[in-house]
Amino acid sequence: MHAVAGARVKKVVVTGANGHVGYSITKLLVERGYDVRATVRDANDSTKTAHLNALGVEIVEADLLRPETLAPVMEGRDGLFQVAAVYRSWARDPQREIIDPSIIGGINALRTAHAAGIERVVFTSSTAAIGRAGPGGAPLTEAEWNDASRHPYSYAKTKAERRAWTFAEENNLDLVVINPTAVIGPNFHRHTPSTAPYRALLRGELHRIPPIVYGLVDARDVAMGHVLAYETRQASGRHILCTECLPAEELVNLVHKIDPEIKIPTRHAALWQVRMLARLEQVRSWFGREPKFTPETVREYLGKPTNYDCSKARRELGWRPLPIQQTVRDTLEWVREHPKLL
Repeated sequence: MHAVAGARVKKVVVTGANGHVGYSITKLLVERGYDVRATVRDANDSTKTAHLNALGVEIVEADLLRPETLAPVMEGRDGLFQVAAVYRSWARDPQREIIDPSIIGGINALRTAHAAGIERVVFTSSTAAIGRAGPGGAPLTEAEWNDASRHPYSYAKTKAERRAWTFAEENNLDLVVINPTAVIGPNFHRHTPSTAPYRALLRGELHRIPPIVYGLVDARDVAMGHVLAYETRQASGRHILCTECLPAEELVNLVHKIDPEIKIPTRHAALWQVRMLARLEQVRSWFGREPKFTPETVREYLGKPTNYDCSKARRELGWRPLPIQQTVRDTLEWVREHPKLL
């Protein structure tokens, strides 16, 4: 099923359309014949709209924390892809800069979509709302929730998704949720915490292998997961999207296999060393510098297994991700081809 059902083209909204996931979804929707209305916070900022303009979509300015800007965006639309959120691990005011935009902004979008009579909402969450791995490193499923986390990003994604489900149940809103792992692959125009390590590798700035297992997925596959969730009428609930979970050592070795010219680290960083560096970064942040990583990030992500079961997405949506080797290769090539990212 594509956008053209009979003679009518499906009309949809994508919030946060200038981001890595939002742009990838928008691009795929256009390729499949949808009429896309793409929201950005500042429509006059050409650095955030040039790539969207190239797709020929309708670009509108909207702020999820200002509900009055959302009503005209939703009017006359069939579906909503609620993607917009803040993807950061640190902020001087985490509540205002990370948590509120995800939780309050997400509910504002759903409330406005419901009032406009939108048929289905596909909501972008994250495996940050699920956790890292089960006992003994067992894979986590969609049944799990990361309620104990106080890491700003994980907390925001968990609470935002919880509130989205509550709103949907109370208002009989057709909601489907996508929970991707760290999103890499092409189609980004500024770095995220997930893509920045590839810039560091290309610059030769990664000097030690961190004690982390990465859950990875291609932005193109995340986009396909969202669109399949919209098009598959029987789709319901949450859907984990993860191509593969790779320890950092395996990832850097894969990078070296793809391009032997890239200088990769061979020494490992011990967890205690990373914790100490995180505390130093935290102290530096008190003097105006944004930390590279924080003690909260170390506690949340490092020194522990990462494992997910994405069989539901494969079974229910027919989701088939690209090989991880292709995703990593394309990520490196994308950074190289866009000098401002390097």
